[in-house]
Amino acid sequence: MSETTTTTNNNIPVHAVAEISVDPNFTTAFLTVSAPQNGGLDITMDKIKAAINEKNISFGIFEDSLQSVVDDRRYDENICIARWKPPVDGIDGEVKYHFDKSTVIAPTEDEHGTVDYKNLGLVKNTLTGTVIADISMPTEGEPGKDICGKVVRQHIGVPARVTIGKGTALTEDGTQIIASVDGNLCFANGAFCVNEELLIKGDVDVASGNIDFIGNVIIKGNVSEGYSVTSKKNITINGTATGATLTADGDITIKNGIFNSEVVCKGNIRMGFCENSNVKCDNNVEAQSFVGGEVYAGKEIMATGKGVMMGGKYTALENIEAATFGSEGYAKTVITVGNNAVLTEEKDELVRKNEVLEDKFDQLGKILTTLTELAKAGKLSPEREQMKVEAMKSRFQIQGEMKRNQLRITEIDRTLEMKQNLSVSCRKEFLPGVLIRINSFVYTVNVAQSRSRACIGPEGIVFMPL
Repeated sequence: MSETTTTTNNNIPVHAVAEISVDPNFTTAFLTVSAPQNGGLDITMDKIKAAINEKNISFGIFEDSLQSVVDDRRYDENICIARWKPPVDGIDGEVKYHFDKSTVIAPTEDEHGTVDYKNLGLVKNTLTGTVIADISMPTEGEPGKDICGKVVRQHIGVPARVTIGKGTALTEDGTQIIASVDGNLCFANGAFCVNEELLIKGDVDVASGNIDFIGNVIIKGNVSEGYSVTSKKNITINGTATGATLTADGDITIKNGIFNSEVVCKGNIRMGFCENSNVKCDNNVEAQSFVGGEVYAGKEIMATGKGVMMGGKYTALENIEAATFGSEGYAKTVITVGNNAVLTEEKDELVRKNEVLEDKFDQLGKILTTLTELAKAGKLSPEREQMKVEAMKSRFQIQGEMKRNQLRITEIDRTLEMKQNLSVSCRKEFLPGVLIRINSFVYTVNVAQSRSRACIGPEGIVFMPL
């Protein structure tokens, strides 16, 4: 009886059955179809679809894979038939700086391998508009969807954390940090800053190296021998400059004074004393005492306070004033006011330059005329068209330079006409050994002159009482 039953069961047809497994996160689904037995029915697409619907799978179905199971009788295989669409996370905003946050003070090396131990890179000159950092904007990304059709949220990018320091600004579109002023770039308190003033708390020496700055320079200490300070604006030194080189496009103030130094200034100079130094200033030079050296001022030289001016050469295009000129030791002191020679030489050079420029201007005009005629006739090659453009550009530049030269010539002529207003004023005494030049007139002091003003009279230099 038992054997008969077993035999009968083995002959019962068993149809193919589709079984689907889904991972816990509903990201993938796998299909396994059992093979039919004893003449059972093969799998059909309807049976597979019914199994899929039973698992609530509605997204990411691989229709081709399903069809291949039916067509190719792929039984007893574990086949992936659906996969989710993963979310695409947004990207966080990021700040990419173009400068090193740390300040490294070290000697610089040129392309030839020569090391300069006085240029230590303390200053990072930065112009308005310089890009300090680029800022990438965050992205939202895209949501995903699991195999049951449920939306899977993505991580949305967050904006970069941006700190705007002093002297910097954010562009309108928020994609860059730029310098909003000219100055020294540094990183402090978590942000880049551009300082319009450079403060040196101690001396300019081996610790700081030479200073070359686009803005104001303030030095609390001294400038040591062999070191230089250059500024596109003003220089202020609380101490002394000894054997130093100072250059400023603005004013220079030295509260103590200078020894054996070179000074070039486009503004005004004020200092406590000036000894054995070469000074060139476009405007006024003021100190309590001048001893030795050579001083040139585009306007006035004034010895204030004790007002000593002895030894050396002093030239001003307008006036010179001091309490005492010269010394009891007959130190040679040359005082020159209204230096016609300097201005006349400059004027003559400008006239010569304009003559040369005018000749070039005319030559270029002739070239342009010829090229214009060729262009009208349709015979102008690309090379000659470029030549025409360059000639027009050069002619425009020459015209501008000639105009600037002529303005300076006119300014010099006005200055040369001011002969009668020039003077050397002495609040106390002119001592013997002082040579006075006012324009083309020369006078050597042989007998002391008290409280007087040297100026031009009908016959030459005369002394008028103050």
